[in-house]
Amino acid sequence: MSRIAERIVNLYSFGNRTWVTRLLLLLPALALMGIVYLGGLLIFGRYSFDIYENGKLIRGWDWGAYRAFLSDPYYWKLIGTTFRIAFKVTLWSLLLAYPLAYCIAGLKKPGMKQLLLLLTFLPLLVSAVVRSYGWQLLLSKQGFMNWLFIRLGLTDEGFSMIYNETGVVVALVHIFLPFMVFPILNVLSQSDASLKAAAQDLGAGSWRTFLTITLPLSARGIASGVQIVFTLCLTAFTTPQLIGGGRVMTLPVFIYQRTLDTNWPMAAVASLFLLVSSIVVSLLVNKGAEMLMFRRSRKGGQAYG
Repeated sequence: MSRIAERIVNLYSFGNRTWVTRLLLLLPALALMGIVYLGGLLIFGRYSFDIYENGKLIRGWDWGAYRAFLSDPYYWKLIGTTFRIAFKVTLWSLLLAYPLAYCIAGLKKPGMKQLLLLLTFLPLLVSAVVRSYGWQLLLSKQGFMNWLFIRLGLTDEGFSMIYNETGVVVALVHIFLPFMVFPILNVLSQSDASLKAAAQDLGAGSWRTFLTITLPLSARGIASGVQIVFTLCLTAFTTPQLIGGGRVMTLPVFIYQRTLDTNWPMAAVASLFLLVSSIVVSLLVNKGAEMLMFRRSRKGGQAYG
């Protein structure tokens, strides 16, 4: 009986070939990604070579959509708007998220820490559509923000905070802020507190300790948060569509409109450009973080060498 059990165990564990077990565990996810993700990319790549003339889609192999997208100033203006909004949202998210993550990581009371974590996490339970409509109500001409500004005497008629880039940035910062907080918080929570204590014992003040110890150690979390928020902003559709009201044109909104117009070649080219841009930005941010950490470690080595 024991031999049978041993054979069953060996059958499912493949002896010492743990890589086979891992490969089998990965297969469902890899198959799903391969079919849904890569399959969709291949279909879009094929559509990008079709021809769109007089409102009709003609099957073929042509580079016309690529030439039009890369040579027309309108599309470069569209790309510039998309990247500018993503950059603003990422910067504001970082400026707001870092102090919040730093405070949460330094809290000693578990109850307060869990409360702040819950408040940070709760917005993720509400869909982006609901939150975008909420910001529409808050930022509209008759919304709460303008009511508050008028009562405070900051304006007589209210500010225009909707259907423009400012409103889109404000709403996106609120929606994507948790995606910046949690990677930074994760790194700060795992950092060695004895390093800060050692720096302070050697005479470093709080600000110098933060700049030389805490900030470099959290570079990996910052890089992860920037990658996530920036790529999510590049591909955000719901909020720019609802808050922008069609007046703030970004690449995802443009892709949606071209898809409705059956101009699939241009929609496919814009989608592929967005995908490649996201990958390039992620690699650059990752490389920048690695260089920063390597420079800091090399300086540390020289200091102690």
